[in-house]
Amino acid sequence: MNENHKNRALTCTNVYVWVKGVIITIVLICIMAITGCGGAARVNTDFYIPDLDRTQYNDPYYKEGWNNLKQGKPDQAIKSFKQSNSVDEKLYLGFGYAYLAKNKFQLARRNFEKCLAINPENLQAQFGLATMFELLAEREKAFRIYSRLRASHPENAWVKVRYDYIKTTETENYLKKAEQFKIEKQLEAYINALEEASRYSPEIVDIKVEIADFFASQEQYEKAARQYEEILETLPNHQEILLKLAAVYEKMSKFDSAVVIYKKMQELKPGDLEISNKINELKTKFYELNLPVKFKNIFFKEKLSREDLAALIGYYFETYLESPPPVIITDIGGSFAKENIIKVCTLKIMRLRPDHSFDRFTTVNRAVFAVVIDALLKYLEKHKTGAYSLQFTPLDEVIEPTDISPLHKDYEIIKFLVNSGIMKLDAGSNFNPTRSISPSEALVAIKKILNSIRSAIDIGNQ
Repeated sequence: MNENHKNRALTCTNVYVWVKGVIITIVLICIMAITGCGGAARVNTDFYIPDLDRTQYNDPYYKEGWNNLKQGKPDQAIKSFKQSNSVDEKLYLGFGYAYLAKNKFQLARRNFEKCLAINPENLQAQFGLATMFELLAEREKAFRIYSRLRASHPENAWVKVRYDYIKTTETENYLKKAEQFKIEKQLEAYINALEEASRYSPEIVDIKVEIADFFASQEQYEKAARQYEEILETLPNHQEILLKLAAVYEKMSKFDSAVVIYKKMQELKPGDLEISNKINELKTKFYELNLPVKFKNIFFKEKLSREDLAALIGYYFETYLESPPPVIITDIGGSFAKENIIKVCTLKIMRLRPDHSFDRFTTVNRAVFAVVIDALLKYLEKHKTGAYSLQFTPLDEVIEPTDISPLHKDYEIIKFLVNSGIMKLDAGSNFNPTRSISPSEALVAIKKILNSIRSAIDIGNQ
């Protein structure tokens, strides 16, 4: 291990001490939440069963069943649910928690999943699944659910408690392993442990720098790029990391991405002749790639059209998009992105007009982009088929866009994308929904999503 690696390893030791201290805070939060969330203290099971709001007390048997659950009587709860005339979504939810209390995990999972098949946004069913994974000691799976819920329901106290607890304890666990591997001078195992710690606490920059530099030195550029990108999400103007990432992109022949980085550098250092020359050099290399010229031109525009957006989604997510029987589109003859437009419209990631036209030249604003990205995420989550999983890193503090009313039709979509770090607010906490989306903004969001995708191989190696 070289001297720089040793210095960064010492920093990780300090991080370990810090994380250990945070554990005490998390435990105290758990205690306060248990005593403060209505009715939780009366539960005799070893997990939290959420309260139902009044609208869910739709018949006496269902109410009786849920009360039995809260009192630690799952058998009586099951009998009551069987006599209830509630809708299937609520019954599946009730049975899920009842079987969870009886430690019949397969039956619990089956009922939670049936509930979510009816309503994928059912918070209590998602929380139930996460709780089940915790009881099975499958903390990685539980954490992925809590991460998603933390971004979509940032105000929920119990989601925050469970998310923070797993995040902190697992970070401590892997930093402890890393410390031992460092002592044993097992560099690869040390880096692997740091990588796992960073998955749980990506905001700890020193860990990511150590990992990224290691992968770059080993010519594992894809892994290095991912780490540098995530560092820049926290420190977007860090010039040393920007230069390191640009160098990695260039070695990977991702000249488009390198240009975006140097344009960012140009904003930080306007008039720098060396940066201008580098951008021109990269443009030349980029235009030598075997890609349609119109596609290459996207990266040097100020605004994106619908055609451009379809091309970017089709290009960057090609591995994940199916090719079902295509829909008919009337106005894309001659488009350089024709195949991508057909694919994203067929998969309902982008929408057609009632007359089956695509309207490819219309400029995409930030609100429209948010809706498309939301549809892309829903497609990826629905069609993952076990090959990969999405893991989001929600912001620590809930952010509310000040220029959009909660009554706005896309408010929840925008709030989720902002709190998951996929899209950003400006310095005044405005989302600017009608402002045109730029290629660089779109690429940041796209890369954030790509970095949230974890393969089944990665998950299985934990």
